[in-house]
Parts: sequence; structure tokens; C-alpha cells
Amino acid sequence: MIYYAKTHKGNVRKLNEDAVYIPEDSIGFFAILADGMGGHNAGDVASSLVVNTVKAFLNDIDPACINEGSVRDALCHANTLIWNESCANKNRNGMGSTATVAVFAGSCVYIGQVGDSRAYLLRNGALTQITKDHSYVQLLIDRGFITQDDAARHPQRNIITRAVGTECDVEVDTFIVELNEKDVILLCSDGLNNAVSDEDIAKLLSDDLSVAPERLIQAALDNGGTDNISVIIAALDGGAQ
Repeated sequence: MIYYAKTHKGNVRKLNEDAVYIPEDSIGFFAILADGMGGHNAGDVASSLVVNTVKAFLNDIDPACINEGSVRDALCHANTLIWNESCANKNRNGMGSTATVAVFAGSCVYIGQVGDSRAYLLRNGALTQITKDHSYVQLLIDRGFITQDDAARHPQRNIITRAVGTECDVEVDTFIVELNEKDVILLCSDGLNNAVSDEDIAKLLSDDLSVAPERLIQAALDNGGTDNISVIIAALDGGAQ
């Protein structure tokens, strides 16, 4: 696997509450992206706790034994730690974070997700969303009240319905994708997909992947950059190039 990542506070926010992790070399088998929330600067604490806790949890497991349950357990463990910290420290009460984790095992990728940070698959130039947002607007879409296009402009599109650490227990969604040669996996916080269309994301991923994170973030900044923006790219055999 080849990994690339970049994070930016955006044009408006004073603090970057996103956190990302990618391996230092191609031997690493997982990547993590988290988008924190909470008052008193607790959002960056929550997202860092997600990344550090999941990283330590997965590093303690033999990669040959990784499965969906491993990803789910890692995020549930992070949830417990953040919940306990939130309860113990009044300045961090109510803090939480989204979490999207990609674990690569053989020809598969296991995705774990809580919140509205996304995982996408780019295959043969076509971009497909793997995850499903845990958000208020997604509930409205599911119930037929609004369309996907409406959701992109909805004033409450930033409200999430599930997060790591905001309750004593968390439900983790998991997905399995069989990978083909040249497939690309993208993880991103909503600062990207709320500002850049899927069509434009696909175009920016279809060129040199080594500069794609910077180009994706610049596109979000050019379109307002009202939120923190983070991207992780993981590719087989150099990906779409």
C-alpha cells in the first residue's frame, strides 16, 4: 500500500480539530481519520484520542488475524476512553469525534465508521461512497423528506447523529471491500466533501496521487474552506496513475 495524507484548519476555524494517521512506510496496514467536536478546545483532544487509541489497539493485533470485529473493537475501545475522560473532566464534557478507519488485509479493506467522515472507493475513474453518514440530513434523505442535492445546501448538514465518546456505548458501522489492482481508497472529513463535489474529487484523484491531497484541500479552500479539511489516500500499486 502507498499512503498520502494532509490536514488543514481551513479558512475560518482558528483550530484544527481533525486528526489523521498513516503508516510511515508501505508495510503499515491501516489508516485513521477523525474529526473532533466539543467546547474548550476538547475537539482536538477527542480526535487525537481516537487516532492514538485505535493505532495502539490495532498495532497489538497480528495483521493476519485482523477482521471486522477488530476494527469495531478498536473504535469501541476509543469510545470508552473518550467517554471516561469526558465524564472526569468538566472542561471536556460532551466532547466526541467522528472516526473512519481503513484496515488493509490481503485483497480486502475493512472500513469502520462512526459519524460523517467518509470513505470512498475510486475504481476505473468512478468514485463510490463506501460509508453512510450518521447525520441529520442523511436521516431526512432516508425518510424521503429531502434529496441528496438538498442535503448539500441544508443549514443543518453539520449535525451528526452518532459520534465516538458522546455516549457510554457506540454503534460502529463496518464495511468490507474487495480491492482490485489500481483501486484507491479515500478517507476524508466533511470539510472536503461539503465543499468539493464527488465529480471533482474523482478528477483530482485520477492524476498524480502524491499531490492529490494538496489539490483536494486547495479545492476545498477555494470553495470557502469553512471547516477543517483532512484527506487520506491509500492506493494499491500506485493507484489510479
